[in-house]
Amino acid sequence: MSLTPTQFLEKGHGKTACWLDLVNSEEWDTYGKRVDWIDDPSWLPYFLAQWNFVAPQPSPFPRARFKALRAVLRKSCEALFTGQRLSEKELRALNATLNVAGKREISQRPDGLRVEFVPQARGWQWILAETALSFADLLADANGERVKICDNPDCRWVFYDTTKGKTRRWCSDKVCGNRDRVRRARARASRPKN
Repeated sequence: MSLTPTQFLEKGHGKTACWLDLVNSEEWDTYGKRVDWIDDPSWLPYFLAQWNFVAPQPSPFPRARFKALRAVLRKSCEALFTGQRLSEKELRALNATLNVAGKREISQRPDGLRVEFVPQARGWQWILAETALSFADLLADANGERVKICDNPDCRWVFYDTTKGKTRRWCSDKVCGNRDRVRRARARASRPKN
């Protein structure tokens, strides 16, 4: 079931950070049916283009390594969502992913000087490291409580709650939120009247 980049965006991908796109590459259709976009040939070109990565040539796509990082990120999101700390196992895996060879350099930008990390090679490990770094930056900014998982148990979409009061409950108010409201209304209507 290949999608175009526009269709990925319409589904909610590509709006916040590359770590979130990787987590949501394992997607449930809100009825509990699972799709693994990493196995779909349309996902990788979309992901790379969306986050300004270039596929290292001639190196083959390390599908298993992307799935492993996705699993670590998913477990980390579930921990954050339930108010728990990340386990030592997840922290070790994230740190191992972040460990790429390179150096720091000062570069001149139009807005001034900037210190940046320059990887020794911009291969698959660097892409994985940048994806893990986008999640680590979120954690370092103490915004972990904004990581949410859709209240629809058949969805499991991970999202970043930007509401002022951190009250968002669903990935989409129009889809999962509406479905929840309809379920509750039907349950109320089916209750026997006293």
